[in-house]
Amino acid sequence: MKPTRPGVLVALAVVFAVLGYVVYSRAHGSLRLPAYAPVTLVLLTLVEGGMERVVRTRLAGRAGPRSRVIHPLQVARAAVLAKASSVTGAVLLGAYAGILAWALPRRDELLVAGRDAAVAGASVLSCLALIVAALLLERACRVPDDERG
Repeated sequence: MKPTRPGVLVALAVVFAVLGYVVYSRAHGSLRLPAYAPVTLVLLTLVEGGMERVVRTRLAGRAGPRSRVIHPLQVARAAVLAKASSVTGAVLLGAYAGILAWALPRRDELLVAGRDAAVAGASVLSCLALIVAALLLERACRVPDDERG
């Protein structure tokens, strides 16, 4: 599996920002953002941040004498989760940024736009944190250069 390229994540975010803007501009009256959306993203970020720490310390051999060695299949699963999370984070980042771009200028005119702008803004920040945590986890799962043989 190849490492995630930042250019792909940026391209996904831009495409989905345009889609988010268009879809939300047409359906803003019937489409409401769930207020708990950023919370879900933050929880996933915390889980992946914790996984990154565990994987990094166990692969470096600094986990301690009583901790178990991490199985290679667990590392592969963590890498797949990290890759999927970074792509999902980029897609959601774009969608929420598009919604934010539409709702923010209209927050004084429409009551729902003000609420959705706050949720979209918090979600954008949560998506950024998720992408960073996912990229760090993916990096922790890499085999050091001297062991690739």
